[in-house]
Amino acid sequence: MGGTDHEAHNLKEQHNIPDVTPWEPRTKLAVGLIYVFGVISLSDLRLLGAAFGFAVLFALWTGLTLGQLLKKLSILIPFLALMSLPLIFSGGIPPAPDRVELAALIILKALTAMTFTLFVFTNQPVEEMLEAMEHLKMPAAITTTIYLAYRYGFLFIQDMQTTVRALKARLFNAQLSRYSLGIYGELSGGLFIKSINRSETVYRAMAARSFAGKMPIGAPRAITGADWFRAAMPPVFITALIILDLVVL
Repeated sequence: MGGTDHEAHNLKEQHNIPDVTPWEPRTKLAVGLIYVFGVISLSDLRLLGAAFGFAVLFALWTGLTLGQLLKKLSILIPFLALMSLPLIFSGGIPPAPDRVELAALIILKALTAMTFTLFVFTNQPVEEMLEAMEHLKMPAAITTTIYLAYRYGFLFIQDMQTTVRALKARLFNAQLSRYSLGIYGELSGGLFIKSINRSETVYRAMAARSFAGKMPIGAPRAITGADWFRAAMPPVFITALIILDLVVL
C-alpha cells in the first residue's frame, strides 16, 4: 500500500478508476459508516426514501456514474426479492399491509446502505481505504488480512476460470450424475490444495523479506476544507432525518 499522490494515481489506472476530485479516505470512510448506521435506525418509509435519494444524488455528485450504480445495485436486487417475497406472502394472499411495509423497509435500507458503500469504495482503490482504516487505528492484523484476501482472491478466481475452460475444452458435460460429482470433488480438492501451497509460498516469500505482520503504509493525506465540507453533508442530513423520525413522525 502506497502513500503518495503519484502512487494513488497509478492505483486508479490499474483498477480502471475514474480520475475524479480526490477525497481524503479517512473522512470518506467515517462518513460512510455514520450514514449507513443512521439509515439502519430509521423506521419511516418516507424518510428512508429520502435517505436513499440523497445517497444516490451524493454518490453521483462525488464521481460515481449512473451506469456503475445501476450495475452494482442490480446484483443485490435478486437477493432482496428472494428474501422479501416469502416475508410478504407467508401470511397468505392478499398480503398484510404490515408485512409489505416491513419488506419495503428492509429493501430501502439495504439499497441505501449498498449505495453509500459503493460511493465509499468505487472511486478509490481498496489499498487507499485500507490505509485509511489503519490511520483510524483499526488493528493492522485485520487490514493486512483483508488486503491479502482481496489480492489473492483474484488469483483464486483466475484458477477457477482456467479450470472451467479446461473442462469445456475436454467437452465435459455438467450433470447431476455420480461421474460429474466425482469430477467436481476432484477439482475442488485440487483447488484447495493449490491454494494451501500458494499461501505457504507467499508466507515464505514475505518472511524472507522481513514481513512482520503489517503492510507498510504512508503518511495520511492532509484533510482539506473541501473534504470537511463534503464530509459534513451526509451526517447533517441523516441526523435531521433521525430527529424527524423520533420527534415529529
